[in-house]
Parts: sequence; C-alpha cells; structure tokens
Amino acid sequence: MQLTIIGAVQVLIGLILFLAGSVEAMFAFLLVATLFGGSAAIVLGSLGTGSSIPPLHFALLFMVLRLLVPGSGQLAATGRAVQANAWLAIFVLYGVLMAYVGPRLFGGRFEFTPLRPTGPTGYTSHISYLLATRPFAPSAQNFTASVYLVGTLVAATAAHVACKAPSGRVTLVRTMAVVGMIHALFGFLSVVGKGTPIDDALGFFRNGSYAQLNQQVDGIVRMSGISTEPSSYAGYGSIWFVFLAECWLRRIEPYLTGLAALVLGTALLASTSTTAYIALGAYGLLVATRSLIIPGAMPADRGLWLAVLGLTGVIAGSLFLLWQPSVADRLMAFGQHLLMDKMSSDSGIQRKFWAMQGLHAFVGTYGIGVGPGSFRSSSLVTAVLGCVGVVGSLALCFHVMIAFKPLRWSTYIPMADVGLATAGACAWALFMAVVIGAITAPSCDPGCDFALLSGAALALRGRSARFHGQSTRVPSRFDPLPLTALPAE
Repeated sequence: MQLTIIGAVQVLIGLILFLAGSVEAMFAFLLVATLFGGSAAIVLGSLGTGSSIPPLHFALLFMVLRLLVPGSGQLAATGRAVQANAWLAIFVLYGVLMAYVGPRLFGGRFEFTPLRPTGPTGYTSHISYLLATRPFAPSAQNFTASVYLVGTLVAATAAHVACKAPSGRVTLVRTMAVVGMIHALFGFLSVVGKGTPIDDALGFFRNGSYAQLNQQVDGIVRMSGISTEPSSYAGYGSIWFVFLAECWLRRIEPYLTGLAALVLGTALLASTSTTAYIALGAYGLLVATRSLIIPGAMPADRGLWLAVLGLTGVIAGSLFLLWQPSVADRLMAFGQHLLMDKMSSDSGIQRKFWAMQGLHAFVGTYGIGVGPGSFRSSSLVTAVLGCVGVVGSLALCFHVMIAFKPLRWSTYIPMADVGLATAGACAWALFMAVVIGAITAPSCDPGCDFALLSGAALALRGRSARFHGQSTRVPSRFDPLPLTALPAE
C-alpha cells in the first residue's frame, strides 16, 4: 500500500478539518474530492490487481470519523440519515452479501468478461479479444466492488447529515459551482495544452490505476481534463451541469450558478463526447417537455435568457462556418463517427456484448444475481439486474423514486423556499446520473455523485417541510399560480 502525493495532501487537510472544522467544511472537502475521478489517493498492491483508493473514497474516511467520533454531536443525525436512505442501505447490504455468496453459489456456471479485463494476449482473432470471457469465479473485484458500494451509502449518509446542518445547502451549491468551473477549465486545458507542459501537469492528477485514454479522432483532440477518458469527463460534468442549470432556473445563487452552468455547458459542447451530447439532448428535451406541460415550470425571464443564448450560439456558429467553410465537412464527418458509426464500431459491439452479460446473469440465476464485481457491463440497468437481481433492483428503484419525488410540486416548479428549490435541482441531477449510468456504467454501483445528490435531496425536502410547514399537496395544473411570489409546495 502506497500513499500518493494527492493522498498525503488529503491527510493533511482531512486531519485539520477533523480537529477544527465543521461538518459543512468536511462536506466541502468531500465535494471537491469528486473532481479527481481519475486520481488515486492510495495505491493498493496487496490485492494484486493494481487497485487503488480514489480521493473521494479517501475523503469519506475523514467524513466518517467526523460524524462518528465520540463527542461529535452527529450520532443521532447519522442515524436519521441512514433511516432516510433505508432503501439504498438495503441495496448496498444485499450487494455486499451477494459479492461474497454469488461467485461461490454460481461459480463455474457462467463465462463473463471480468470487471478488470486482462491484457490482449493469447487471442486467435480481433473479435475474440473484443468479446473475451473467462470462467466465473470469486475474484478480488468482488471485494473492491462491495467496498465501493459501501462508499456510496456512506456518501449519501454524509450528504444527508451535512445538508441538515445550518449552512449545508449553501456549501453544496457554492462548492459545486466552483468545482464545475474548475472541471471545465481542466477540460479546455487538456485540449489547448496537448503535447505541452500543461499536459504533463494535468497528467500528475491522472495517477489512478485505471486505463488512461488520450483519444484523438481525425486529428481532433477529445476533451478529458484530469479524468481517465472523454466519457468519464463528460459524465461527471453533465451531472453537475444539470444541478447548476437547475439552480439557476430556480434562482438559487443565480449569478454564481448561472456562470458556472454556462462555462460547464460550453465545455461539454466542445468535449466531442457522445455521452455529453446524449446527456445535453436528454436534459434539453426534459426541460422543454416540462415547460410545455406544467405552467410555471419555466419562468418567463429564464425562458427569454435561454432563447437569447440559443440564438447567439446559432449566429456565432453560422458566422464561424462562413469564415471557415471547410470546417463544416470536417465536423459532419466527425459527428457521424461519434453518433452514427459508434454502435457498429468495435467499441459499440463490445459494449453491447457487455450489457447483455447482465441480462444473461439475471435469467441464469432466476433473479438472484451473481454479485457486484462479477462481470463488466456498459449499462447500470443491466449491471444491477445481473449483479443484485430482483431484490437489489427494486431497492434501488424505490430509493430513486423517494429521492426524486415525481409527485411533488417542488420537483417541477421553482419554489420560494430555497431548501425545496435546491432539493428539486438535486432531483433532476440525480435523474441525469441514472441516465448517464444507463449508457456508461461498468458496474452496479450508481456512484457517489448519485449518492451525494440523493442524500441532499432527501435532507433538504425533509428539513424544509419540518421547519417551514410546507404542504406536500400536488396542485392541479389548473390551479392559479401567484403572480407576486413563487408557489409553496
């Protein structure tokens, strides 16, 4: 086990916050750590698989100490947070159980592509390498996958406790606005600094034991920031872009969140990632549908700003293409490669095969599941079905529904209560996390970004309802909306 420089810095900051910081300050430390998804705080050699502990999970250790140390005053709040996340706890506990039982119960009955694939040796053809499998048996990945699942539950619990604290909501909004802009900056630097000392500086943060991919297509450098690949960069950015955009729509710190959403959205548009374009398209469709169906879902001034922004983008793009007409053909070819040819490419064939493994495991185990870490997938949906079966799938669905609250007025309408408004922003961002996971996730772990957002959503809605006496009635779409104030829930 080796502590990296990033981990050493975290130890210093974590100990200071543990001894003298508040829960909100430790929560901010945790949120900043989400930025370093391609980094390693500790490299684990004992497992023999090149595993590592990411900065986010290392920061969770200090958060747990801050919440559970005797005299912290947070034990009761932690208990309530676990209770609020009860369905997620069931999902995680069943997953941890199956990570041990599944490979021993069903070992030898399947052949799967492992979660951490082996190198390209001993294959008779290219297609045999793409679709390579090995006999199903217990592995170190079952252990590491279960540890990540526990980290997801801890992240949701920590977010719930922190957002119940007096300044937890403000910490969430302001910290992620700053982190979002830094993420965008790293992305732009990874493109303009390619092959320069800037690239080496960014490479310092890519010290995780993951496949570090620097992709180029037709000479165009794809944006990856300090993430492992463009897809990971876009996935993380898309989730928090939706959170920041929703905060701006709901007038939560509008100048800060609006600027952050604009910068991060621009980076996603320039990222050349299919994940980013699918996420932005899906979010745009959701916002448009919500605005057309539900009166008051899109404030008039926000709609005007979006129209002006869209028109400005169209004009600027048209002028650029008139100045450089040859770029249009290049962009068309590039777009076709990313959006049209991808499913028939080697990557597309491989990802479809990985996704089908989950369905095969679900049917072959009669809905029990083979356990987290048993195979590599390319979709959260099929990974959950194959790894944790009916029990885990239902538990995760219930948690998503309770956190998202599709029958709450505050999910769709900007609210006067900032707690409810921020909870609504969290709800749409965690929904985007599920959408992105459904097309990219290699395992059944929904991830700590999802957990932080769901824990925050549950906390902020509960807090607002308790302290402000907000009604939970869902008004009819024909109810008159107040003209001088935003509606109460």
